[in-house]
Amino acid sequence: MLDIKKYQYKSSPPSRQNLEKTSRAIKSNLAEMKKIVDEVTGNEELLSGADKYRLYYFGCLFYDFYLLVEDSLLNIARTIDKWIPGSLDWHERLITLMKSPVPEKRPPVLSAASAHLLSDYLTLFLNFHHQCSKLAHSRIKKMVDNLEPLYNLLEKELTVI
Repeated sequence: MLDIKKYQYKSSPPSRQNLEKTSRAIKSNLAEMKKIVDEVTGNEELLSGADKYRLYYFGCLFYDFYLLVEDSLLNIARTIDKWIPGSLDWHERLITLMKSPVPEKRPPVLSAASAHLLSDYLTLFLNFHHQCSKLAHSRIKKMVDNLEPLYNLLEKELTVI
């Protein structure tokens, strides 16, 4: 659960109910992320000689993983920061926001390492629906190689919240 005492506010703090709801959502997202990590790491042999449909399948898994991470970060931004970036580059700004502490509200959520890996994933996902069938084998391989380390970092960092 989120520790309300860990955060200090000059303005009104989030309610315990909102913090607990956010905590449950993050735990649920982490459980779904773990399923994706297990699915990908258990099927790496599918990448060898993969046709476009297998690459599409992997791309969809990675896209789902990223959306779960993004949803977790947005929950934190809404509940604790009470602010969400609203520009065209809001995805990158959200990662930057979570990498930095918010004075009188919260410590950093993401480490520099997880923010860097997440930014790499973001670059691949922003235009996913236009390019998913054209994802190169080498890009998918990089995503496979980085998925479990990214999940392990996020699991540590998001369960502290």
